[in-house]
Amino acid sequence: MLSAATELFAATGFHGAKVRDIARAANANLAAANYHFGSKEELYLEVLRTHFTQVRARLAAQAPMPDKATIARMSRKQLEALARKRLETMIDILVGPPPAIYGRLMLREMCDPSAALPNIVDEFIRPNMDEMRLVFQGLYPSLSPAEIDRCSFSMVGQVMFYHVMRPAVLRFLGREEFPRGFTRQLAEHVFEFSLGGMERLASRRRRVRRAG
Repeated sequence: MLSAATELFAATGFHGAKVRDIARAANANLAAANYHFGSKEELYLEVLRTHFTQVRARLAAQAPMPDKATIARMSRKQLEALARKRLETMIDILVGPPPAIYGRLMLREMCDPSAALPNIVDEFIRPNMDEMRLVFQGLYPSLSPAEIDRCSFSMVGQVMFYHVMRPAVLRFLGREEFPRGFTRQLAEHVFEFSLGGMERLASRRRRVRRAG
């Protein structure tokens, strides 16, 4: 049931998917869906939480996040390595190849939000943003919290571009799939581009403080 629901929610979004179609795709009767999950909303949340858990597990395995006290003691080189590895892992997930279905689920939700959006923000987006914020604050302590948040969103936006615009980018490149090593190259570009912007903001902030 979860597998069938994942495919339909990813294809049509929460509002477009019908429980009867999910049950049919899962070769289950309609009553089974209600019995196991109670409602379409609970089934949708279970699908999302399943994929949130998978993404978090992959991040924890490939780019484990130290606790706050450890981050405070890390060198700039260590912080940059951590940020780069987490970025590369998220690009692996969202861009692939192959791209994880998680990206399609999130895109559908963002285009046509459901009542589950607060859960998505609180259970997945906010924790990831909090972790990213800690790393960037360690790298650029002169930046304000609002500037750190905008920089974090900017980095995520660059990654999402390659997910959302995947068909157009591949056609532009004249390829059916991204080439071997593309993920690492893209992660390096997004990372260096983003840190360059943050360094410029931080330098301006330092100049303003010295002038004051």
